[in-house]
Amino acid sequence: MWSGVQYAKGNDGMNRIDLHIHSVCSDSSLTVAQILSLAKESRMQMISITDHDTFAAYRHIPYDMLPCTLIKGIEISAFDEVAQRQVHILGYGFGEDTPHVDALCEAILRQRRAISLWQVQQLIDHGYQISLKEVECMAQQSTAIYKQHIMDIMIRHGYSDTIYSDVYRKLFKNNGICVCPASFVSVEAAIRAIHKDQGIAVLAHPYISRVTGSIPEYVRIGLDGIETWHSSHGQKQVDDLHAIAKRYKLIETGGSDTHGRYGEEPVLGQVNPFMKDEDVSVCSRM
Repeated sequence: MWSGVQYAKGNDGMNRIDLHIHSVCSDSSLTVAQILSLAKESRMQMISITDHDTFAAYRHIPYDMLPCTLIKGIEISAFDEVAQRQVHILGYGFGEDTPHVDALCEAILRQRRAISLWQVQQLIDHGYQISLKEVECMAQQSTAIYKQHIMDIMIRHGYSDTIYSDVYRKLFKNNGICVCPASFVSVEAAIRAIHKDQGIAVLAHPYISRVTGSIPEYVRIGLDGIETWHSSHGQKQVDDLHAIAKRYKLIETGGSDTHGRYGEEPVLGQVNPFMKDEDVSVCSRM
């Protein structure tokens, strides 16, 4: 689909390909217009907006004014029952119609909305002076309310200075009052839906999800690739994933996973210092 194109890292150290970007349509502070502007400023050659469980960003794309190649993508929230780990499956290369992925993700988003409403009510019940209306307003461009939206309101009310603060960890981690178990789709269901809509299924940030040992099983059920050059991966992790990809003949991709000010990841285009020019050309041969 994208073979024969060579992508090189610029003299500024920025990668010219970024296949893992989030927008305001999920849990990022970046609008689609800002993403495309950043792509132009950074002289990107290929990007993909991979929002959580939604293609909504692609409704806001000025396709006749794109600064670079845009690959239609998504990041599906899944769960590995054996490993008992949440797993994110990236999907790439879709056409206009994606009925199977849309149906799968609508169920995920319904659950996410219900959990978020419960989390806001938990905070109110425990004395935090915030309102659902404020949070909904903060999340109005998104397909769901995310923890980042809630924390943004907490910051406005002086309960925290930053999103990923001690307050965040106290409320949303371990035994925090806002912790709520979620039932995501299976990894196999995510891969199957992506394939039914003619997409390519890639395991996102394997080391963050801590499921590298499950990759052989994912390959058995249809996984096409792995995100070798995620922005969080160090040299050894990159080398190990590259070896796994070679062993199982998997596609290799890379992405910053940027969320704007809603994340702790690098900015768009700062993918991975170990992703060399020849590595990036691998990404372009999906």
